[in-house]
Amino acid sequence: MMDSVDVEDGGEVERMWLADMEDDKWIEDYATIKRTTYDIVTEEDGAVFALIENGRMLVKAPNVKHYRIPENVYRLAANAFKDCTELMALDVPYNVSEYEVGKAIKHAPNIMNIRVWNWAYDNTRSEELEKEIAEGETNEYGFVYSQDHKRLLKAATVETYWIPEGVEKIDRLAFVGCTFEELNVPYTCKLDELSEEEYPIFGSDRVQGCVLVWDRPYSQENEIEDSLYVCKGAKITDEDGVTYSGSQKRLLWSKQTFDKKEYYVPDGVETICSHAFAHCKSFLTLIIPSSVKVIGDCLFGQEGGKIVIRKIGDA
Repeated sequence: MMDSVDVEDGGEVERMWLADMEDDKWIEDYATIKRTTYDIVTEEDGAVFALIENGRMLVKAPNVKHYRIPENVYRLAANAFKDCTELMALDVPYNVSEYEVGKAIKHAPNIMNIRVWNWAYDNTRSEELEKEIAEGETNEYGFVYSQDHKRLLKAATVETYWIPEGVEKIDRLAFVGCTFEELNVPYTCKLDELSEEEYPIFGSDRVQGCVLVWDRPYSQENEIEDSLYVCKGAKITDEDGVTYSGSQKRLLWSKQTFDKKEYYVPDGVETICSHAFAHCKSFLTLIIPSSVKVIGDCLFGQEGGKIVIRKIGDA
């Protein structure tokens, strides 16, 4: 066995070589060990958080009987509950995935009563907002807008919905209790300028479909060349729950019921949109034809996956 320190992607990584005889052959393997450091914050109750991108990671939970993980936590360290001998009840916020929960509770000393939330803990609308909803205008889909049509006050369960251009604000709790497969948010909403307290809560990855935030008018959809946007209009869903644009040139997304471990993208597809298989709950091998020109970011779910290029005519 031999160790060394190399530089990879601008940072130092440790490599550990393993070598031995096997079946009358000399076999050499190596493992790469990467180290990432985070600043930490310790709360008065004893909870310890690492400051990561977009929020916090719970590193150590307090040893109390009931603990509610804060909503600004996105990840859980594997040993977060290891020393929690008193912990019997746990609230998990909407932005923590089932994978993170399952990874962490494996090392908990007790069998806990776990409540996983799909929306914010505090999801009660104020009396003032309820009155505004009652006086608002409801469209044919059940969505309620303010009288000036600039605010979406309350949503409804739909499969696909395009929030009208001109809407400038989505109430933070508008989507509480609603599910959707695809939601298009117009550029007039300017979500990227909102603070964490103002940003609308669309729900957890257990109920949330694909959210498409536009930075240009819907009318420019035919001019879009990248993988972050999809075309309005007819769509086709195959027997595995994978949805394509009407022209079948764009692979848009897979439904939450998608459970394949291997999937063949049909010939003729040119774009695989970002987050297309984000709901996939197992490691996925995606076999794509040579017709694919654009592949988006973050295609796979928590378990990850790989892409295999296939030639036209291959089985």
